[in-house]
Amino acid sequence: MTPASSPFTKGVTVIAAPFHAGAYCECVGKGSHRIVETGLLDALQLAGIKDVVYTEIDRVDAFEGEIGRSFEVKRRIALVVAEAVAANRFSLVLAGNCNATVGVYAGLSQDCDVIWFDAHPDFYTPDEVTGGYFDGMGVATLAGHCWTELAYSIPKFRPLSLNRLIYCGIRDFEKGQREKLETYDIRAAFGDGYPSTLAHRLDELLDDEYRHGPALVHLDLDVLSSDVGRANEYAAKGGPMELQLYGCLEAVVAKRRPIAMTIASFNPDMPGNVKIAEIAVKAACMIAQAVSSSSEFLKQ
Repeated sequence: MTPASSPFTKGVTVIAAPFHAGAYCECVGKGSHRIVETGLLDALQLAGIKDVVYTEIDRVDAFEGEIGRSFEVKRRIALVVAEAVAANRFSLVLAGNCNATVGVYAGLSQDCDVIWFDAHPDFYTPDEVTGGYFDGMGVATLAGHCWTELAYSIPKFRPLSLNRLIYCGIRDFEKGQREKLETYDIRAAFGDGYPSTLAHRLDELLDDEYRHGPALVHLDLDVLSSDVGRANEYAAKGGPMELQLYGCLEAVVAKRRPIAMTIASFNPDMPGNVKIAEIAVKAACMIAQAVSSSSEFLKQ
């Protein structure tokens, strides 16, 4: 289950972006620190990655409003990821909000698949969303369907082609959103079927012309069934349990070459937070260790 050879020969840069709607350490913005406190950095080293660097995105309080602050976070993430890429380092981004992945993708500066683990499609545009939740527009922004002027203010932003997007675990839809996936022919291993078969369904989707190609892994922790714990206020029934999530990640590293990972949407004030933080650490180590094994970095 080792991916094709990796360019990341120097180590892992852990990038914390502890923001919710641009506000520092509120709600899901607290999650990145909790994951680190749960032992992420030590766990990465125990997994064989000796060169682990930690950095944090500076506060963006001076920027105007939720949207202005959120896009500044994305711009800063893009710059830090680009620096990591230039230094041959793998980027592990611990974000509050899912839309941080727009910045991660921009910073990678190459076309790749995006494997999006989430209970929700995050494909709303401002004209479709009724509750005003900005973070539900992450995929739509990434694909160039909304906020285009601000998106292009992110260094090296370019829209993701939807044929390079694969969802895993999505199951909680508002009106019209599941049909939207059909309209754009977006591949998805839905989480509202039998969770025990989710890894197999994802494996089938990954068996295509991009096999062993580069991929950005996006892990919204509410992809987990709420029976595991509530990752955030939007956690939903269905979806994978802990071991089923690991099976899905194994499918990814077997057929893709991870070039970055985002872990997002974890509110440590919710029930089950200890378990979810532990799962986040394990998931991060699984992906980083696969990259480490494929590149043989730090080989003596």
